[in-house]
Amino acid sequence: MRTTQTLLGLGALYTATLTVALAQVSGYTPPTGYRTFSLGLSGSVVAISPSGKLAVATNQFGGGGSITVYNRIAVENRQVVAQISQSSWQFFGGMVWQDDDTLLFSENGDLDTVLRWNLTTNQANLLAPVGSLPNVAEIALAGSQVLAIGADGPNSNRLYAVQNGAVNQLVSAYGNGYAGGLAFRNGTIYAGDTNDPNFAGNPGQVFRFQPVYDGSGAIVGANLIDTLSLAGGNGSGLASFVFDTEGDLIATTQRTLTLLRGTSAQPFGQFSGAFPFPTSLAFYGNGFEPFSGNGVLVVNGSFTDVGGLFAITPVPEPSSLLLLASGVGILCARQRRRR
Repeated sequence: MRTTQTLLGLGALYTATLTVALAQVSGYTPPTGYRTFSLGLSGSVVAISPSGKLAVATNQFGGGGSITVYNRIAVENRQVVAQISQSSWQFFGGMVWQDDDTLLFSENGDLDTVLRWNLTTNQANLLAPVGSLPNVAEIALAGSQVLAIGADGPNSNRLYAVQNGAVNQLVSAYGNGYAGGLAFRNGTIYAGDTNDPNFAGNPGQVFRFQPVYDGSGAIVGANLIDTLSLAGGNGSGLASFVFDTEGDLIATTQRTLTLLRGTSAQPFGQFSGAFPFPTSLAFYGNGFEPFSGNGVLVVNGSFTDVGGLFAITPVPEPSSLLLLASGVGILCARQRRRR
């Protein structure tokens, strides 16, 4: 009898585990092989440190914007480890961790510049003069330099490099729409463009630039390599993108997320509602293939039916789950017959 109860308990545990694994947030349908869960948070821009700290910046019209850092992504046992706010901060364009205790971010409300926040001292200092980066949006690290994009609009978006308190313009004008998304990967600069100046449903695109270096190794220019279309993702525009550990680019493209593998774009799940608008992304972990890896993609779904931040992760390999289920079921049946 006791053995039967134990086995039945294992069956209940399996059922509960499988239910959790298949639970999804409302408002977004992930691709096969992935699950979602809510973070129970809202904000404007997100970034994840090397150790898994979650930074959430929250815009505040009129001033008082804030950044909160949590010790972990998951809801369980999550705690605030640092927080900062200033009356001059209104809108955050982008964030990137320099190391586990240093967060870089851009502010494009009143300041139009990039700042560095040291969590240990809780001090935020300017990395460039106020007003030197008009309409600054996302930022990225390229060695000791900070790359930044200026979302100035159709045929006017700009690419900058910031170092030692000085701003150098790398590209004076690119994009048919508004700049969004920036990364430096394997020596190449990736800069996104909505490609949709009139918000008519055009697919977004990503420009690839080859950096030009001076004798000291600083980036002083950038030459266009090619332009990658996100049309295969069945979305429109482009707000942001991030790379996973396999080198795939994942972009927010309004009603969908779009996965760009090499030069091939495909949908990566879909949002419900008439006019969803997912924005910031962040990635953490290793491996993000279906049924494989522990990677976590954090998505800001505040302007979608999801209503806040949520995460996407691969589900366990289905064969192992089915084997566990069938094994528990067979053992339970045998014990019932013995009784």
